[in-house]
Amino acid sequence: MSTTRRQFIKQSGATIFGASTLGAVDPETLLAQEMPKLEGRDRPTLVAIYLRGGADSLNTIVPYADPLYYRHRPNIAVRRDGNPREQVIPLNKQFGLHPNMASLMPLFKQGLVAPIINVGSPHPTRSHFDAQDFMERAAPGVRQITEGWLNRFLTMTRSNDDSNFRALSLQATLPRSLRGQHPVLAFPSLQIEHTIDTFEELYGCEEDQRLQKRGAIVESSAEAMRRKVTDAGASTIKLIHELRQIIAQTRSNANYPTSGFGQQMSDLAKLIKARRGLEVAALDYGGWDLHAFQGGSLGTMALKLGDISSTLTAFAEDLGPDLNRVLVMVMSEFGRTTLENGSEGTDHGHGGFMLLLGGQVNGSKIYGKWTGLELESLNDGRDMPVHTDFRQVFAEALSDLYGFDPFAQQFFPGYNHRAQPLGILHPHA
Repeated sequence: MSTTRRQFIKQSGATIFGASTLGAVDPETLLAQEMPKLEGRDRPTLVAIYLRGGADSLNTIVPYADPLYYRHRPNIAVRRDGNPREQVIPLNKQFGLHPNMASLMPLFKQGLVAPIINVGSPHPTRSHFDAQDFMERAAPGVRQITEGWLNRFLTMTRSNDDSNFRALSLQATLPRSLRGQHPVLAFPSLQIEHTIDTFEELYGCEEDQRLQKRGAIVESSAEAMRRKVTDAGASTIKLIHELRQIIAQTRSNANYPTSGFGQQMSDLAKLIKARRGLEVAALDYGGWDLHAFQGGSLGTMALKLGDISSTLTAFAEDLGPDLNRVLVMVMSEFGRTTLENGSEGTDHGHGGFMLLLGGQVNGSKIYGKWTGLELESLNDGRDMPVHTDFRQVFAEALSDLYGFDPFAQQFFPGYNHRAQPLGILHPHA
């Protein structure tokens, strides 16, 4: 073979991720919760979108009525006057959306979109790596936990009726939130043809066929391991073929941006509409660590926000009635500094934002506590505080979407605080 399995895994990322033992939660200590039985076509779907790099909250959900915002950011503040297409879009008398997020306004008015301000981790780290690990494992400061919160949920709620497409990510590297004991399919949808061809080359070779004919012969430990790898590869080929058929045969009802993110969400919408039992999906969207030339109404961040918003709008239009059983959660590891820096960018901060989209969202309003932009109100006198623990949002999503109670046992290590619910979702009927 011209390509080894190890090389292929590095090149394509098309893998079935199985059990993890390092830092895993002992399954004997987890009491699997029996969730309401739903037919495959009725299963809710949670889509987690992670903005890697620390997305700036103040230029996304803009406190346009506060004069300190413009004083703190003389060069990168989002405009409130001038060209109407470059002005902040009011959500209420205090906050507004970045102008490149205009496509979300109709959905906000329909109650399908809800922003959360000053949300994040209670841990003080400003390290991308630590903050991402802590958030995606839903265990701030607990380094012994290496399983993602979404994978823990999948493990604790698995059943014999689970679909082979129960969880996936349409990208080369599996997001941290989906890593753990429960197998999850991850492959780059933009390279699907290469992925299939290479898998068939690796797992359909003559050597593997000869091994299959040796069923009555006792295998060595090395051969047994090879057999497991081969079987897993064959299963993956089958799943990829099925997914390609679903994507090819399912019609898109919206015009997505031509970006990679737009293509990923278009393919994801097709799988959801096909009703194949998808419950959890996760995607990464990088490039938010904007220490220089961040821009305000225009610029690097503006382009990214436009891509995100246009894609989410197309996704909602594409799903139509199916949006009623879907929840999209957009999040980032932390926010940015309140004051712009000398390079017309922002540095690592603390409190950030989340954006929720879906039919169960109790939208048309902004969630979270606001304490102003005075320096004495800021975290360490420099960035937004965290008033809402991100685990509270995760808990409500799991509870209201699936009927799963994360506080019935230690789902969130070290966090058993049943805070007053935000009420951000309507419970699943």
